[in-house]
Amino acid sequence: MRLGLRTGLGTVLLAFAAVPLACSGRVASNANDGGTGGSSSGTGSSGSGSGSGSSSGVISSSSTGGSSSGGGSGSSGGAVACTGNDCCSQLPPGACVVPPPPSGASSGGSTPHNYAVHKLYLGDTDRMGLTNPDAWRALGYNLDGKITTSASTDVCTLVAGASKSVQIDGSGGIDNSWGANIVPILATLDSTFSQTENNLLQEGWPTQLFYAVGFDDSAGNMTTATGLSGAALFGANYSMANGGMAPTWDLSTHWPLGPESLNCFPSGGTDGCTTSTDPIGAADVKFPAAYQTQGTFVNGAPSLITLQISIGPTPMTLNLHGAVVTFDPQVPGAVTNGTIAGVINTQELIAALKQVAGQISTSLCSGSAFQSIASQIEQTSDIVLSGDAVSNSPGSMCNAISIGLGFDATEVALPTGADIAPPQPPAPDPCASGG
Repeated sequence: MRLGLRTGLGTVLLAFAAVPLACSGRVASNANDGGTGGSSSGTGSSGSGSGSGSSSGVISSSSTGGSSSGGGSGSSGGAVACTGNDCCSQLPPGACVVPPPPSGASSGGSTPHNYAVHKLYLGDTDRMGLTNPDAWRALGYNLDGKITTSASTDVCTLVAGASKSVQIDGSGGIDNSWGANIVPILATLDSTFSQTENNLLQEGWPTQLFYAVGFDDSAGNMTTATGLSGAALFGANYSMANGGMAPTWDLSTHWPLGPESLNCFPSGGTDGCTTSTDPIGAADVKFPAAYQTQGTFVNGAPSLITLQISIGPTPMTLNLHGAVVTFDPQVPGAVTNGTIAGVINTQELIAALKQVAGQISTSLCSGSAFQSIASQIEQTSDIVLSGDAVSNSPGSMCNAISIGLGFDATEVALPTGADIAPPQPPAPDPCASGG
């Protein structure tokens, strides 16, 4: 999937080069250090209440299974043992914010829905849109099976120079170093960056599309069912494809599809997408084991999801490993309490930033300026990524950055081959020579 975030990154790059990384106002978030340990994520906090299931998207906090909010233990494949007093397995059910586990019979539903993200919560505001420096604490999921504080020792080794505040979790152990440490710099430099981003979404700039089959979208429902499916697609620039018009955000809106999210357009390959291409069949990111628990849609097995952040005309591609996607029905035709949670390989982030840094200033192509950026990004690493496996084991070096984003979305027309947009040529790299 590719999600278009266009504002603020240019200023944050320049800020990283000039301003030392602050503690970002992180606060303790669990009973071990006097904070609150409850969930405030707004989604995924209600489990099925009983039974066993897969704690999709989280690392199990014991060798036999992880705790799922609201109910029994669930196996999460490749579990990492955890025996400390900050382990989810040692805490009361519901203490750790994880997606609800699957339960119930197959839905048997075949109704498809295609939701386009129209509102993003980047970490500087809560889900009511109110500015809050601690909003990041309620965005995301507990990805490592622990609720950690600045005093925790059973965690990965921080990069040299990093503050212990980097390892402090949000509510219920939510892992979101991106929101805690990078977003505050964006907000300090431009207090309107979040609103600007959402204004652009409303105008029809690139967004994210979530396709779901079998999802019960009736308002306030508590449906629990397995056997759902879905996919993630990159919504290209609607306004550009429609003569500057903004989308109407209804079932008559055919959102153009970026071919980069389809297997008929492999990276570096020839565009093989045609009007007869089935976008869902060709989607790079599918959710074959999705489910719905007490109303909440969960993508199932964690996915490798791609975010595309754009600085003006320059896109930056990020890979979110072990990504979890959830959302709740709001009214027929709209979903709310959406969450995208995962981890970014720190070196991949640095490499992606370097590819676009020269578009901001060629002084950022190399030398001490970019090294300052790279060093400070490294210091926000709070979790461990090995391949696509996420963990947080003592003795391992922290090499990834946790991230959590919130969203609301509106149903638009089902995707067709005719909606596939022409591929966009890559922007020139001013750092290519001597960078």
